[in-house]
Amino acid sequence: MIAFSVLMSVYAKENPQWLRQSLSSILCEQTVKPTQLILVADGPLGSELEGVITYFQQLFNDIIEVLRLPHNVGLGYALNEGLQLCKFDLVARMDADDIALPERFTRQLNFITQNPHIDIVGSYAEDMDATGATIDVRKVPLVMEEIHALIWSCPLIHPSVMFKKDVVLKAGSYSKTLKRRQDYDLWFRCARNGAYFANIPEALIRYRITDNTYARNSLKVSWQQAIIGYKGCRALSLGAKAHIGVFYPVVKALLPLKARKALEGLIKRFDPRGGQ
Repeated sequence: MIAFSVLMSVYAKENPQWLRQSLSSILCEQTVKPTQLILVADGPLGSELEGVITYFQQLFNDIIEVLRLPHNVGLGYALNEGLQLCKFDLVARMDADDIALPERFTRQLNFITQNPHIDIVGSYAEDMDATGATIDVRKVPLVMEEIHALIWSCPLIHPSVMFKKDVVLKAGSYSKTLKRRQDYDLWFRCARNGAYFANIPEALIRYRITDNTYARNSLKVSWQQAIIGYKGCRALSLGAKAHIGVFYPVVKALLPLKARKALEGLIKRFDPRGGQ
């Protein structure tokens, strides 16, 4: 089977139990295990998180490499640093609070083998709550034409993707300055560089949605996303719908947190990715 790396970042506020579940899902439960796992410790972690990492290092010391950053610098910077240590051309992203389903890597490796022109491949995701209960299946566009047309809506679920390292590096890698939405920014730059995208119509990860998820999508963060999107649309010469659509998260962020959660089902009807 093809050699590949997994790229993760963890910081002090991560939930140790969720990190354990995440690492177990990619190291113990996959039908194809990664050849390398780059785990970026984004600043000091604390004893519980360190305990989880030590446990898995003892079991998989030939796979896990920990990059320790002295201070918390944010996800974009951490991923940029970690990507440089990935030894293999294929790199799978994973978040410290999500779960990879057992066939994830097998499905993605087979897909890329059968479609060698594809540079970045993601998938659907099962949304789950803080307890691990399934909420819904998050769907995204599948083929290049749809993904490119909806690039302004961030039609890839970041922790579900596997990508070709050289393609991401040629696009400038992850921004070191963005604290949030570094994936959204990266997809625009990859698209401008001519990268080929695809999504597999199957949930290959379980994506955790908590109250903190809603809280993190503040008006400030949503405005930053809109600016990234607007500049990206201009760079790709996208149409008026895209230029207007990038401000959709700002409208959503204007709703009170309780209203946002209560109206989530209705809001999804207007998400251009959901009906694909």
